Amino acid sequence: MKAQSLVFEHVIDIHPRTGQITMNGRRMALMSTEALGILRRDLVSTLGMDRAKGFLMRYGWSCGRNDARAIRSLFEWESFEELILAGPALHTLEGVVTVEPGEMRVDSTIGEVYFTGEWRHSFEAEEHVRHFGVDEEPVCWSLAGYASGYLTELFDRPVVTYERECRGKGDARCIYVAKTVDEADEVQMRDLRYYQAESLATELDEAHRRIRALNETLMRSVELHKQLSNLVMEGKSLRQIVETMAGAFGRSVVVETKSRRVLAASFVCPEHEDTYRRWKPGERGAAMDSGKTGRESWTVDGVSVEACRITANHVHLGTLCMLGNPPLSHEDEMLMERAVNVCTLQMFYEQLLTESTYQMRGDFLEEIVRGRYDAETLRRRARILDLDPDTPRRLLAIKVLPREQLEDVRDALRGACRGDIISRNGYLFVFLPEAAHVQGEAGIGDFLDNLVRFVETRFKAVRVYIGCGRRAETITDLGRSYQDAIRIVDFLELSSPGESRFGLYDHLAPLMFLLRVAEQEEVLEFYQRVLGALVEYDRGHQGDLVQTLHSYLEMTGNLRRVAEAMHVSVTGLRYRLSKIEEICGVDLDDGTTRFNLQLALQIHYALHMRRRDFSGGPGTPQ
Repeated sequence: MKAQSLVFEHVIDIHPRTGQITMNGRRMALMSTEALGILRRDLVSTLGMDRAKGFLMRYGWSCGRNDARAIRSLFEWESFEELILAGPALHTLEGVVTVEPGEMRVDSTIGEVYFTGEWRHSFEAEEHVRHFGVDEEPVCWSLAGYASGYLTELFDRPVVTYERECRGKGDARCIYVAKTVDEADEVQMRDLRYYQAESLATELDEAHRRIRALNETLMRSVELHKQLSNLVMEGKSLRQIVETMAGAFGRSVVVETKSRRVLAASFVCPEHEDTYRRWKPGERGAAMDSGKTGRESWTVDGVSVEACRITANHVHLGTLCMLGNPPLSHEDEMLMERAVNVCTLQMFYEQLLTESTYQMRGDFLEEIVRGRYDAETLRRRARILDLDPDTPRRLLAIKVLPREQLEDVRDALRGACRGDIISRNGYLFVFLPEAAHVQGEAGIGDFLDNLVRFVETRFKAVRVYIGCGRRAETITDLGRSYQDAIRIVDFLELSSPGESRFGLYDHLAPLMFLLRVAEQEEVLEFYQRVLGALVEYDRGHQGDLVQTLHSYLEMTGNLRRVAEAMHVSVTGLRYRLSKIEEICGVDLDDGTTRFNLQLALQIHYALHMRRRDFSGGPGTPQ
């Protein structure tokens, strides 16, 4: 017998009186594919997609195995290969699917088979798409099970069948491949787990267990959400909310801004805090930073770290991090989603409150600068904004380039500065109480230098210019400090367009007078005309004639004191001074010349103010 000779009348018997349908004495039944589709839908709804797949694959495997037993003894087959091909023919006769066999390689002596083909008009693909839409995985589960069961029965050893292409996942056709387990790879072998004998009762028991666990998780989730929401309604801080979350999860919890500044943290043990600090930004996923994924997991020093983005209105507010072992279960991930929602609400509220405060303080700064109100009104408004009107302050102005990075730099600096940072007219402004920092020029200078270093470290492609205005004894004097800071920043940007700089009013007082009465370009032209040649000479000869000139003018021409300060002989000093006169084309005995040189030196040190000695006068530029 050949497989192609199989016809319905020779295989299937229909009793005319009882209506019973049999094949080789085994009773069969006709069934609507629409009814099978409804059964499929209900199984997925009850058991879930994965378990429904296993149930239908086992159903198909049983059908294929029974058909193989029946058809084997029903006819005398011409060859073993024809018996194999009888399976696809029988599947077609039963109306389940049209099977077009393809390549077949069989070695019955060692029990190996490689068999491919196409399933046409698969009712499974049609019904799955009708009920669930196009899937990401192949969906002809019972067909694959049938082929596996049929071939396993014939070869008396496991054969796995899988779909290489499937119309149920959007492909143009359904292509199957069957092979013995010895030739299957790890991915294809995974389907063997679906053939483990489990009854529908077992599946329902498992589904019931999962539903019960899910219900318990939902109750815990509702309780946690209620507890955290109450904290928000009571006006509790984000720190208190984080501490409550840490207690509920039994894990360390950290909430960060989008620039990874810690807003609140609660560590259940010191080891977790050490792990968090060693968790470097480079270890975090680029997909999460770009917003392509909302959650990622890592293992750091043996500790599981889970991070989830906090977003509101498609705006990235920050990240919720949890540290602990073991990794979060599926149920805990659901609880984490609730926690993220509450954090989103709290952070969004605090951000609005903070931005409102900064907006009011920005308006207040504008009122000071424009002189809209008298001193008593300004003092009253300062107290409303929680600013002590009698605390001495300086105003810092910061310009960030490129300007697109201004908000990111602002958020980062809010964690580094102890004063408020206000964004206004393309600048950042800081109310800097002197009590908050080391007193004196050295302390403020170091603080400004550290700010520049901080920005350069965090933002590699950003340039920053910082100007610090004069000390304002009361809040009403801040207007002049504001003007100082703006002039310093603009001058630094003009004079050093390729490098971050900072400037302090106390070291630039003579220059500030020039900047108030002259254009900045004119100031730079004056500096180049008076001192430019000497600076270039020092740069080309690694000399210190600029420092020699500074010491000479500072010590009012006292050659002995200057020589001692420069560690040279008086004769050597005289040579240096004559060289300065030659290069600059000036007479150092002329009073006007000395004044111009002193003014040019002030400009010079303003241009090179960076990592310098603030304890005395200007040091050697670095």
